[in-house]
Amino acid sequence: MKSGVKSRARNLFKGRGILRNISLLTAIVILLLGFGAGFYFFWAKQQQSQSLQDNPKLSRQYVLQTWNSGDKALTLELCKAALEQSPFDSFYLSMFGIASYYLAADSSEGDERQVLMEGALFSLRKALAQQKRLPVQGQVEYLLGKIYFQKGAPWLDLSVQYLERSIEDGYEAKDSEQFLALGYAGIGDHRVAIQHFEKALVQEPSDILRLSAAISYKELGELDKTVEYLSSSINSASDGLLVQRARFLLGEIAMEKGNITEADKLYRSIVETDPGSAEGWYHVGLVAEALKDPIAARAAWRKTTNIDPNHIEARKKLAEGL
Repeated sequence: MKSGVKSRARNLFKGRGILRNISLLTAIVILLLGFGAGFYFFWAKQQQSQSLQDNPKLSRQYVLQTWNSGDKALTLELCKAALEQSPFDSFYLSMFGIASYYLAADSSEGDERQVLMEGALFSLRKALAQQKRLPVQGQVEYLLGKIYFQKGAPWLDLSVQYLERSIEDGYEAKDSEQFLALGYAGIGDHRVAIQHFEKALVQEPSDILRLSAAISYKELGELDKTVEYLSSSINSASDGLLVQRARFLLGEIAMEKGNITEADKLYRSIVETDPGSAEGWYHVGLVAEALKDPIAARAAWRKTTNIDPNHIEARKKLAEGL
């Protein structure tokens, strides 16, 4: 009996010893596999890097020379080939994104442009995600700011964030202040937008910037500055639509101030230069209504509906007089 118990005990301890040996062996195997995988990854990266260095047409120097020569398409192809060998290389990711963006900017609207722009966005974001500062950090952030601006209203907050960061990182393009101004205006932060509009107008004055600055000043209730910029736009602009927009805004301000005569002058100047402006005739009618001339008002609103049968406000005004 005692002999059987001792035998079972020996077998038990023996089994435990085997299990310990197996566990130890397993741990050693895992350690060796991990070391081997790490060594292989390091070796593979070295091989990729060496392969890029050995290929003169994929070297960083050659890519930069190609870019500086103005060949955007070849730069893109070279970076694409290099990224197939080294997909996380921040240099080739940055240059791929930069080349993609400027090729998209040169392209007409369409699928090709959209594909290039999305490629630029993906590549530039991926370059920034690497755990080191890029030599072209500020330029990458600037381009991301412009890409997000062009994507529209839902992305304007990201646009201004990247544009601000690009300036902080020492990169400021000639249109950085313009895009910051328009971006802040787009998200409704007109106080900050005005600061950037003023800087942009000093750097590179333009009628569209004056008009945009006037709109932000109007949103802030600073009507004197609004009138100043709108009047400047009218006097210098060659774009008829821009002049018309400025006159509408000035007419609106004149009506708010009770300056009906000035408003009448502005709205009539709109329909004189553009007789097909339904909105212009509608406002001529509003002025006539304010001057207690219902016949002239209804005549103006009938012109409005003749031009635009779906003009709801003009139809309402005509219905009120029935």
